[in-house]
Amino acid sequence: MTQFAQHIIKEGDTLQGIAQQRLGDMSQWQDIARFNSLQYPYLVDTVEEKMENPDHLLTIGDILLVKVDEDNVQANLIQQLKRTTEYDQEELIALALGKDLNILPQPRTMAEPSRDSEIFELKANNRGGLATIRGIENLKQSLYIRLITPKGSYVGHPSYGSDLHKYLGMKNTEENAALVDLEIERTLRTDARVTKCELVARTIKGNGYEATFSVTSITLEEAFEFSISARNNGPIVLTDNYRDYR
Repeated sequence: MTQFAQHIIKEGDTLQGIAQQRLGDMSQWQDIARFNSLQYPYLVDTVEEKMENPDHLLTIGDILLVKVDEDNVQANLIQQLKRTTEYDQEELIALALGKDLNILPQPRTMAEPSRDSEIFELKANNRGGLATIRGIENLKQSLYIRLITPKGSYVGHPSYGSDLHKYLGMKNTEENAALVDLEIERTLRTDARVTKCELVARTIKGNGYEATFSVTSITLEEAFEFSISARNNGPIVLTDNYRDYR
């Protein structure tokens, strides 16, 4: 999949340097020049110089478009994360994985979550505003919402959601549990921020199903765990949200 990255021209920029920074290959500077219809000297220092050939020159503050493959985007992001401080890594991860309102049900201390475990709740932060989450926690919330949304129920997005609701109430057998495993993996992989998803552990006992998946995102080489639980005809629960549930 081809994507486009915007690069704002700054003092000292060269097409070779931008190609190295954005694509990891200095030799692709000519492709960038052709894609942006640039002509020699390509990048100039002042607006006055640019006005000599305004359709084919860029100057400081102008936007250059770089055509990149999705794989390059992910690889370059990982390399950039490796070169940054721990604080900057957190900021880059948060930027890549997004930020949203924290609407998961409040963490509860209950052994058997009831239907209200699927009721989303706005929360306040310590500054009197609405609480937000970002980075990995935001991705977990997004994946959970995707899982419990019946596929096709989101108007205008027929492919969003999962078919897990079709399995609730079915006999709790190894065969049906394997189908649930596959549907969860399929659903998690449909999020563009997820690069890999694998089943780590799964147990079925009585009318209960519990599973943990290893999920790798576009920002990290190390995976994080995504654990859910369900009861026959009961709610699908993100077990991270329950302190004493396991």
